[in-house]
Amino acid sequence: MKSSFKILIFFFSILIIFSVIPIKVRAISDVDWLLLKENAEGKEWLDKGSIKVLKNNEVSVLTKFFKREGESEDKGNTKLYVMRINCDNKQFKDTSINGIPNFNAQWKNSNNDELIDIVIEKSCSELDL
Repeated sequence: MKSSFKILIFFFSILIIFSVIPIKVRAISDVDWLLLKENAEGKEWLDKGSIKVLKNNEVSVLTKFFKREGESEDKGNTKLYVMRINCDNKQFKDTSINGIPNFNAQWKNSNNDELIDIVIEKSCSELDL
C-alpha cells in the first residue's frame, strides 16, 4: 500500500513539473509580412502566405495597416484586415477587422487610396501565376 502511494506521489510530481515548463506553440502557418507601401497616412503590409484564390476571380488576403497619428513615426494605430478582393472590377470588402467578422461588409472601390490599390494589385497578381 505504501509503495503504491509513493508511485502515485511520484507521477503527480512529474505531472506538476511538466505542467510548469513552458511549451513552445507553433501556429498553423507563420505570418510572412511584406511591406507594400508607406506614405504620409501610414504603412500597409500583406501576408504573402495568406493569399487564397477563390471562385469568380476573387482572392482573400490578410493585411496589416498602421495609421499614423501626428508627425511621429511611432505613434499610431495598427489594425488587421481580412480582405476579399474582386480582381475583375478591383473592388474589395473587409470581411474581418482585428479578428472580428464583418458579416455586413459591402463591396467598395479604393477611391484612389494608394495603400489599398497596392494591396489589390499585389493580391490579384497571384491569380496570374
